[in-house]
Amino acid sequence: MELRQLEHFLAVVEEGSFTRAAARLYMVQSSLSASVLALERELGTNLLIRGRGGAELTDAGRTLLEPARAALADADRARDAVAEVTGLLRGSVRVAAVAMPRSFDLAEAICDFRDRHPGVDVHVIPVGGKQMTDLVADGAVDFAITPRVPRASAALRFEPLLRTPLVAIVPTGHRLAGAQELDPTDVVEESIIDLPREWWVRALFDGWVDEAGLRRRVQLEVDDWLAVLTMVQRGTGIAYGPAALIDKDMFRGVATASLTAPPQWELGIATRDENLRGAAGRAFLAAYLQRCRGGVTDSAADRGTRARRVDDISGSEPTTNRGHSRLDRGQKRTA
Repeated sequence: MELRQLEHFLAVVEEGSFTRAAARLYMVQSSLSASVLALERELGTNLLIRGRGGAELTDAGRTLLEPARAALADADRARDAVAEVTGLLRGSVRVAAVAMPRSFDLAEAICDFRDRHPGVDVHVIPVGGKQMTDLVADGAVDFAITPRVPRASAALRFEPLLRTPLVAIVPTGHRLAGAQELDPTDVVEESIIDLPREWWVRALFDGWVDEAGLRRRVQLEVDDWLAVLTMVQRGTGIAYGPAALIDKDMFRGVATASLTAPPQWELGIATRDENLRGAAGRAFLAAYLQRCRGGVTDSAADRGTRARRVDDISGSEPTTNRGHSRLDRGQKRTA
């Protein structure tokens, strides 16, 4: 039995099909199937049930899951121990991430890290915020850059990076552009471009509307943050989102409007106990945090996003500016 066979088996289990597992492992599907079949022959039993809908575990396959994960984890720890002695870091890092402000972007951190550690592969997995903590808890990723969500596992740690209010996002020239303290009745009759229910920002917006005792019809869902901003810019409808995530330099046709008692969206890093992460994961997380702490969130504030580092927040929620009156119906404002 070889470690790569166990890795192939677990990839099929986690992806739910040989096709997706082969793509994840950068293998041709026939080679992956042959590897898993060889493992089954060595163990003398079927581990997976193949079907048109994908692959499902047999009872024997379920029994193998934890020992297989433990064997791979032991192998990773052995590599890490050698790497820490020799100073030659190898392995891979898997990070789950949502859209984030430019000052917290992963791209530059990845470039710098790979220059220093060319033997480490970095995999970034875009996932809805509600699912990220599950990936961290299950050990499928080293850490997640994720919104703070309720009911996360007690085994997880959350290190906050920033907190920012939800705002309405509208095309420039829209009647709501630049308005202050909109309440749900101001927006629910608009054509809203929604994010899917798996996104935490959607849950925050739905809760804000529900607290007003209103119901709304969801007519359009888009599972991509940049696509949402593009559609707003083109006049498809209005949207909502964290103020700090709206890059008005990139989307010049987009304006915002503040909300009454806006829900607060908090971005941070979710990890398990440090001992459960490999040396590569620990090194990349340390490099990313160092870059974040040296980043400048004032640029976001200058663009009107009102983003603030959580390190500078005393724990109280930002107060709504009551010095500006809420939009009068029919009144037009420009950004």
